[in-house]
Amino acid sequence: MDAEREALLGAAYPEVQTFCQKHGLMLEVVDLRWGLPTLEAVDHTTTDLCLEEIAVCQKLSAGPTFIALVGDQYGHCPIPRLIEEKEFQALCAQLTKNPNSLTLLAQWFWKDENAVPPVYILQPITTHLPQYQNLATALRSAAQEAERQGLISREQKHRYHKSVIEWEIEHGLLNIGSCDGDIGATVFLREIKDLNKHILDECDLPMVDLQEDGCLDMEAQNFLTSLKVRITDNHPKLLKVHFVQWSQDLVNPKNRAHAKYLKELGEQFIATVNHQILERLRYQNKGNQMLGPFFQELHHHMAQCKDKCQVFCGREELLSRIGKAITANDGINHSPLVVFGPPGVGKTALMCKISERIQDFLGQKIVLVFRILGTSQASSNSCILLNSICLQVCLAYGLPLPPAQVMAVYSGAVQFFQDLLFMVSSRNVESLVLILDAFEELNLTYGAKGLTWLPKKCPPKVHLILSACSVESRTLKALQGVVTSSEAYFEVKPLSGEQGQKMIELLLSSVKRKLSPAQRDLLWASLPECGHPLRLKLAFDEAQRWASYTLPVSLATTVQQAMHQLCARLEELHGQVLVSHVLGYIVTARYGLSEAELKDVLSLDDEVLREVYQEWTPPSKDVLRFPPLLWVRLRRDLGDCLMKRPADGFMLLGLAHRQLTEVVKERYLSGQEKTRRHHLLCEFFTGAWSQGIKKPMTLPLLGKPLNFDRKVAPQPLWFSDTVANLRKLNELPSHLANSGRIEELKKDVLGNMDWISCRVLSSGITSMLEDFALCAEHLDCPELSLIRDAVQLSRPTIDLWSFLSDKSIFYTEILARLYSFSSLYPALIGQLCHQCTRWFNAYPHPVLIPLCGFLLPPGGPLQEMLTGYHKGITAIEWSSNNKLLIVGSQNGVLVVWGMQERKSQVVHILTGHTGEVRCVKTFGQGNYAISASKDCTLRRWNLVSGKEKYVIRDGIFTDRKEPYFCCLHVDEKKKVVYSASGLKINAWNLETAEAIFHIVGDARDPWLWATVFPSSSEVVTLSKEGLVCTWDAHTGKSRSKHCLSNLKEEIWTSGVSLQKQGRIVVGSHSGSLLLVCIFGDYYHYLLEKVSTAVQLLVVSEDESLLAAGFGKYVRVFLADSKGFHRFMAVDLEHENTVEAAIIGPDNNVIVTGSLDAFIQVWSLSEQGTLLDIFDGMGTPGNMLACCGNTLVSASRNSSSFSVWDLAYNRKHKLSSPFLDRTGCAAVSHNGNYVYFPKIGDKNKITVWDSVEGEDHDILDASNEVRCLEVAEQMKLLFAGLISGTVLVFPLNSRQDVMCIPPPEAKKSVKCMALSRGEERLVIAYDNIVLVMDIRPEDPCPVIDGPTYTFYTQLPALISSIAVLTNYQVVYGMTNGEVFIYECAKSKVFPLEAPQGKVTCLEVSHKEQWAVSSSQESLLYLWDLELCSYQNSAFSRGIQCVCFSKDDKYVYSGLKDQSILVWNVSDGSLLAVQFVCATVNKIISTADGFIATTRHGYLIRERFQCPQPISASYDPLKNIKAACIIKTKKQEEILVVVRKQQGDSERVEEKQNSTNKISQVCVVI
Repeated sequence: MDAEREALLGAAYPEVQTFCQKHGLMLEVVDLRWGLPTLEAVDHTTTDLCLEEIAVCQKLSAGPTFIALVGDQYGHCPIPRLIEEKEFQALCAQLTKNPNSLTLLAQWFWKDENAVPPVYILQPITTHLPQYQNLATALRSAAQEAERQGLISREQKHRYHKSVIEWEIEHGLLNIGSCDGDIGATVFLREIKDLNKHILDECDLPMVDLQEDGCLDMEAQNFLTSLKVRITDNHPKLLKVHFVQWSQDLVNPKNRAHAKYLKELGEQFIATVNHQILERLRYQNKGNQMLGPFFQELHHHMAQCKDKCQVFCGREELLSRIGKAITANDGINHSPLVVFGPPGVGKTALMCKISERIQDFLGQKIVLVFRILGTSQASSNSCILLNSICLQVCLAYGLPLPPAQVMAVYSGAVQFFQDLLFMVSSRNVESLVLILDAFEELNLTYGAKGLTWLPKKCPPKVHLILSACSVESRTLKALQGVVTSSEAYFEVKPLSGEQGQKMIELLLSSVKRKLSPAQRDLLWASLPECGHPLRLKLAFDEAQRWASYTLPVSLATTVQQAMHQLCARLEELHGQVLVSHVLGYIVTARYGLSEAELKDVLSLDDEVLREVYQEWTPPSKDVLRFPPLLWVRLRRDLGDCLMKRPADGFMLLGLAHRQLTEVVKERYLSGQEKTRRHHLLCEFFTGAWSQGIKKPMTLPLLGKPLNFDRKVAPQPLWFSDTVANLRKLNELPSHLANSGRIEELKKDVLGNMDWISCRVLSSGITSMLEDFALCAEHLDCPELSLIRDAVQLSRPTIDLWSFLSDKSIFYTEILARLYSFSSLYPALIGQLCHQCTRWFNAYPHPVLIPLCGFLLPPGGPLQEMLTGYHKGITAIEWSSNNKLLIVGSQNGVLVVWGMQERKSQVVHILTGHTGEVRCVKTFGQGNYAISASKDCTLRRWNLVSGKEKYVIRDGIFTDRKEPYFCCLHVDEKKKVVYSASGLKINAWNLETAEAIFHIVGDARDPWLWATVFPSSSEVVTLSKEGLVCTWDAHTGKSRSKHCLSNLKEEIWTSGVSLQKQGRIVVGSHSGSLLLVCIFGDYYHYLLEKVSTAVQLLVVSEDESLLAAGFGKYVRVFLADSKGFHRFMAVDLEHENTVEAAIIGPDNNVIVTGSLDAFIQVWSLSEQGTLLDIFDGMGTPGNMLACCGNTLVSASRNSSSFSVWDLAYNRKHKLSSPFLDRTGCAAVSHNGNYVYFPKIGDKNKITVWDSVEGEDHDILDASNEVRCLEVAEQMKLLFAGLISGTVLVFPLNSRQDVMCIPPPEAKKSVKCMALSRGEERLVIAYDNIVLVMDIRPEDPCPVIDGPTYTFYTQLPALISSIAVLTNYQVVYGMTNGEVFIYECAKSKVFPLEAPQGKVTCLEVSHKEQWAVSSSQESLLYLWDLELCSYQNSAFSRGIQCVCFSKDDKYVYSGLKDQSILVWNVSDGSLLAVQFVCATVNKIISTADGFIATTRHGYLIRERFQCPQPISASYDPLKNIKAACIIKTKKQEEILVVVRKQQGDSERVEEKQNSTNKISQVCVVI
């Protein structure tokens, strides 16, 4: 059946392989006959190996398990390799009359008394080669006679006549059962018509069995016929018969009939196999697909555990001690238990035995979580391990499953894990036991540090048992830092010599083997007093191979020597090249290789293939592969030294012992050999020689180079739309880096958008960042740093939409962050941006495509965004000496971060508080901290070990009506900690936690601020009504009370202490700033009076600068001999209330945070020049903390905090944003110029050059500017002033400014608008509207009018307005009403009134439609001819809208920092894009729009809308949305219009018009 094999290999296997890959499967064809001239092996093991492979396939395959190709040959009949003693004697008894045959049997079969029971073993074929064929004849003759006499069974007799084919079909099909549907087996039978007519005439037919003389082997033909009958009778449905017409050249490839048969065979093979795969997948998918890998992981570890427990010797005393400790700990808080010892001493077997007996120890039902770390991908990474453990515990206890969004982030997974342990403990049901073996094998995930996830104390009913290697001192030392109790450690020592001997005896007994006395003596002599179980196991592996007649050599005395001895033996059996390359590939692969991958890699290895094909040529002229049988033989001899571990959804090969890995590296991976292994793995995972691409090679027997198809698996990034090539993603970066292929690594992996998107969307951003970190030591490339940072910056969005199925979100994130660098780095970033654009161009759904960079770019001040809390952040504190940051949150958790540049990691997670953390203070050179919480406790922490020293029941938050105020002060010299709140001040001994004193305040006038002056030993408090009190810091006794008497009406709001001066500064609700001296002669005086309440006071470290925050301003003061004086003439301004401020350590900058979600950096050396604006990502800047040039910003509204570098490298700093704080910016010249009121002086208009990123001009308006409009065609800028005047500035010249005077009322201009052709200008005041005409003239346009003036005569005020060319004015009111006013007829037409203030109003370019939005977030589309709305859409907080140039679409900017695109024809939502900024104004372009944002950036985008739109397209599929559809029938709309307009002419004309359905989308 060679032709059939070649046909399937050439066409069918690749088709099935592609099908498998699309379903996340890997195809492995085990054809042990391929590539070898004969099946017969020297040691006669081939048949056994074939049957073993069938059993493996039946166990592992997710589809077909066995496929037989049956023709007209019965095939080779092997001699049994083993014959039991009784059966052998029966055979010999039949040969007593034939002494030559008896001698032959004695020569070929030697008795092995080490087997239990004894057996006779067929000797290697090289021993007596000439007599081998005679031996088979003698055995068959003896078997027939023995069966006739009843000495052996018919089946035993048939063993001597049975071919390999029949052995295989029996094991793969006939011995399984009769249920065809579940077998996964198929037999393809070739029947040659009229063969019987020619079979006797032709003696050289290659397709039948022939005897040595060339005649037909009738016995073999009879056996074949019997086999076919058995198949037909038992499994007719599994039999696929192909009839082929006889011809003389039947096997000639040019024979058309035969070629047709081969084609049909391949097609049927593909259909059959694919059907079996789908059926098996359909059955598997009945369960939970998401839990499939999880259950595979559990099965992997439990199978290993069961295997390790089969032979266990000794350790009873140690087991008993561990069991007693577990039992004693069950009801109390306790430390985890640690089992430790040197490698190979038996820790894993002990841990497995503990898991087996744990229920006996506790005497009750338990929930057991068992992992042997490092033996699978999921048990090698700390974050993935926590996910797996939490999932198992939740399933076992019936708890809600871990939220994916929380578990995706390391710190979130840690917190969930620790919370879960306490939750399980509180249920007080079954005990939870976590057993984690080989702790040193656990790799830290990206962003993790140390053992932060490991609980220092286990709650009752929760047990954690770990094992660690004592040689890995770092791991054990780290564990000792967490688990400090010596009683929690249990050392595993070597077994005694007697126990070691017993262990080997048990192992031999388990495989039904024994040793002769001489062999046993040699074995014990080789292992003097050796009690290391690994060494004993390796000795057993060698000893079990010894037959009783074997003369063994001495064994190695150490594990290292034993591993070298193993490698030497394998090289002798299989050749040095094959062994070195196979083991080298397994070790070099990042996570290991599957067997299919390994065989593919070996098929690409020319050095291995030259070694294989030295004495014969491959069976095909076009295909060259590594013979699978050679690998199976090597795998069998490797035995337990090979292990399989689950990774990427497959079982991968790895080495079971670390010592063997070290030996392989030493023997086979030194120098260039390692590079060569990496290089070939690169070729495999890039798919360089797949899909028919032929690789040249010179075969030894041919002597000339030929091109061969190696038939290796293709390696695309995506196998299907949803199945990624995880193996390629996980392996290729490492191999490219280690093989020196750096340019490929940059262009095809780390700098390739297809790769990045596939990696992020399939494995998460952490995996992509790990790839960058993995390759960092091989690269020094600023472009890649920018790409890495862009990926990291996109993390919050991707984590938020962790369930996204649309790549466009990620492509938008990357393109909008890197676009600005494309010209600076065209080769890498430019190409990456081009890849993004190309992807968008092929996108089949409506999409917005960025045409500029408008998201926060990489390479700037933002270093990291760190997260991991369930609730908002409430406190931050630096420990500058240790570069630690302590972060407290609303759920009571304190997280200690080790702050490193772009590599900050969680060091400790401190749990204990049950209420919100309100304050944290560090002391002891930053090694300790004390925290105060709303749970009324203070807790002292060791920041080095992460341990809690004590808890104080402080009680400072017992009254919920107290002011929201808390502070801590630590006096290290006097060893006192002070805690203060609105009504209490407590002092405690810092070391012993003993109370020193308590001060209780007056509930009628609570304190709003307190401080401690250690130099004068005084505690100072300030009450809401201005009572300043001092108290003795030692005793708590009152010293003095002073009232800020001259300002009795003031309500005080804030305070700050000047420790060096012994004074305080306080601020009031009315804006008073007082300097108060409380020591010596008491006095106070007014420093300054500001416009609003002082909510914030801060001083510099040297107390030379004071900053006061009031409203949206910050004023800075400089210290002088009398106190402070104003430092700068201009206040620092935000758009909203200032929440936080901090002065830099060198007094060179001040940083302010505000409710406007911006953090602003101001230069103090340059009199308040604004240096930088940091984007707070939509959350208010409530907290700021600075350590050197590192700034941390956090918010109560967010679980994330940002880390900024104030001294960042400005090499990649892009042009600064324009500083518009009013939201009334105007744009001209296709977005090249932006106009907005100047910061700090709204009487001027800043002209911003967006191309250069700088001010272009300043226009003087002489009055505060309220609104701006640009007439692009007329080249005019209109500025509406608070005085009611409208100024008109020519855009392209310095001609005189025109002025449109206000009406008599002289009220402020509310809004303005231009008609689409710019012929009309409408100006709106509170209730007055002016309509002006604009005429083009030379040298500048002329403005006439007002042509029309009208009054609204309504109590509500105008909020938005638009004008049409025909003098129709559409205006919206503050109460939500919308009207159309026809100036020519002086008629007003009210439209249906939505609720809420109309925020924006826009007319379409053809003036057929108008769109308006209100405060209640409804977007209305109005038909200006019908005076009614056609569609309405609900979108939260619409800020601005515009029509596309063709009036097909409406673009809307929302308050939630998104842009939506609507279809005008039916009101449907087409696209949603999150732009991380609130859009103030949006202007249509030829193919999209330009938008200005609150952050001062311009957004340019192209809208692409393929037609027709797919019915399955859902623009909200990546957003959690609830959609409500509202409809209004035509008649209802007409009734509304009639009520509002009576019998107006317009309604009568349009009452037969059709109105379309309205769609309302609620986006949550």
